[in-house]
Amino acid sequence: MAADDVALAPGTSPSHRRHPIAQLVYITVLISAGVLAMFLLHVLGSLRRRSSNKALHAVVLGAYTLSYLLVSYSLGLMQDSEDYFNEFAVWAVCLLMLLGGTDNLMACKLDEVDNWKSFHVRHLFKGALVVLIVAVYGGEVNEYQKPLWGILCVNILQSCVRIKSMRMASKSNLLSKNVKPISDYMKGEDKRQLSSAATMKGYRYVVAGEPSLRNHRKEAVDGSRDKEITTVEQIYECEGSLLSSKSKRGMRLKDICLSMALSKMLNRRFAGFELAEVKANRQKTSDFVFQGLLAGDNKYERAFRVIEVELGFVYDLYYTRYPFLYQKIRHFALGLPVAMVTFCSWLTYELFEKHKIKEDEDIPLTATLCLMAVVTFLEAFQLYLHMASDWFKVALIRGYVTRRYLQRSGCTCFSHMVIGLVLRLKALRPWESKLGQYSLLEKYNSTRYRSNCCHFITLFLVDKAKKGRKRGDLAKLSIQVKQAVIDSLIRSKGQLTNGARSLEDNGVHELLSWACATSDEMLIHSILVWHVATTICKNQLDAETAKGGKQIAVEDSSAVSTAAPSVQDSSAVASSLSQYCAYLVAFSPDLLPGHSFDSESILDQSIEDARNFAPLKGTKKMKDKCKILMSTSDTSINDDHPVAQGARLARQLTEIQDKALQWKVLSDFWAEMMLYVAPCDDGQARAHLEALARGGEFITHLWALLTHAGVLNRPPTGSEAA
Repeated sequence: MAADDVALAPGTSPSHRRHPIAQLVYITVLISAGVLAMFLLHVLGSLRRRSSNKALHAVVLGAYTLSYLLVSYSLGLMQDSEDYFNEFAVWAVCLLMLLGGTDNLMACKLDEVDNWKSFHVRHLFKGALVVLIVAVYGGEVNEYQKPLWGILCVNILQSCVRIKSMRMASKSNLLSKNVKPISDYMKGEDKRQLSSAATMKGYRYVVAGEPSLRNHRKEAVDGSRDKEITTVEQIYECEGSLLSSKSKRGMRLKDICLSMALSKMLNRRFAGFELAEVKANRQKTSDFVFQGLLAGDNKYERAFRVIEVELGFVYDLYYTRYPFLYQKIRHFALGLPVAMVTFCSWLTYELFEKHKIKEDEDIPLTATLCLMAVVTFLEAFQLYLHMASDWFKVALIRGYVTRRYLQRSGCTCFSHMVIGLVLRLKALRPWESKLGQYSLLEKYNSTRYRSNCCHFITLFLVDKAKKGRKRGDLAKLSIQVKQAVIDSLIRSKGQLTNGARSLEDNGVHELLSWACATSDEMLIHSILVWHVATTICKNQLDAETAKGGKQIAVEDSSAVSTAAPSVQDSSAVASSLSQYCAYLVAFSPDLLPGHSFDSESILDQSIEDARNFAPLKGTKKMKDKCKILMSTSDTSINDDHPVAQGARLARQLTEIQDKALQWKVLSDFWAEMMLYVAPCDDGQARAHLEALARGGEFITHLWALLTHAGVLNRPPTGSEAA
């Protein structure tokens, strides 16, 4: 280490001086931990929306929470150190970058958004301390000065953006400045009668232009200032080569803008505003889904793709900084990450040049060079995420649509080519497209010892696992499941039932209608009854297949391309949806109708009932459990509980000789039930918003789809509908 790079801090007594190497190593380890935390937040933070992996979310939350303590402690050590190093200034700026966070992770929980002022105060204090350290230590090396202060200035701007983003998504600000203008504007939809869901003509859902709506609210309501906003209708009317309706890529780009507009409808529900367009013209809203989204050959794929991107926009509003960047300072949005990458690269180059001319080993300089190389990579990665994000695509498309000269060939071919290349950049899908699974019969006797140990080790910070609740492996959301749900929605025409209609359509209503819920209070009970029955039937089908009954599936395999699904496909749909509904009851009851406590109580009683059933005690294999339940009479166990009634229902289902019909009954029932439990009132909608931060749920996608179809509330159950 060079002697001139370390000196005694002014006013420090030599008798109390610590060993500089030990102090240096200790602080270096802390700074390295800070850069590691920055890496986790940049990389894993971008995966948080699409993954439901609990370990990933725990790591992100840990890095996010500990970053404040790490920054405070490290800055304190550098400030109080008896020896100081020239690289302290660089390290302090790295810590401030960690505190500023990443654009794709503004907050981990909704409560943090509403408490944005406390974050503001903490960040002001830490920022002032970093500026002090840079001013004291940064002046020792002139070549660091310009890039270091450049990084510091950009980071301060990014921190301001984060605070502004949290304030924008807070309850009070969201109501007054972001949602209300759109709510007022959409009240004018009843004045626009001519519409076509196929071409989006007449659908003036707002893609961008909220500032204009706020500044001219009165004129915006009657549509006199439509030129200052960008709507879905304008996007779909554009026939420039990049957005041509004749190309698959052009339609997908238009659908991204459609997703943006639809996300604003959900935001109005989160804020508690009525959807004026639904109230004024429900038929037009219904046509948008049934004649628009669900029209064409690829209706299953397109509908869920649009909803998937839409929920990505909703997630970003509450948990990332992208909305503020592209709604408030969209002309400056890309400037911040570009400037940060430039200054970080500049500083890394200066460190590298200094490192080359050093004759002796310089530990602080080497460590700083390595850390800055990692930081530069992370900022470059963030820049790519910016350019590949759907927010940036919407901004480019909006500029392309509103500037007609970009749609012409000739002198603008270079700009046209650049825009086309940027629009081709790909980011990770916003959702992993998987369904959580839980089997009551398989897991009722399970105990999660690891989670219980964590409960006591963390002094009750981790919730204690309840008996009989253990997640199964995630199931892929197959095209067959999407098709079953969409077909059920099309058949219902938005008039949802609790499964009774599917039983009538398949001619088994008289035989099986007793198992359908007769009231809202019995809905969860009914779900568990059908879940137990489906589990037993699936186990029997697998056993028959294993014994040589493969011809059942083979005979129907040709039906995959026709209207009638095969036994194999129907059983897969019924089983995955059955276990997904049971998973929601066990782990996300707040997304289902009714109070979550009631749902948990019903499941607890069902688990206890299965545990106390004497013939099942000591039985571990699923096939043995199913055989016992199938051979047990209805009066052998408490007939009021789902396990007994599920066994009874399974016996009645097996009486249906036609296997294809048997599984069609089950798959149709579960598809209809998924749609029936999806709608909720605006007060319960916040649970869907919180679920997005945990990786998202399929039921949230259905809730959004039904919202756009004008189905805002779940109809009464059974006899309550009379």
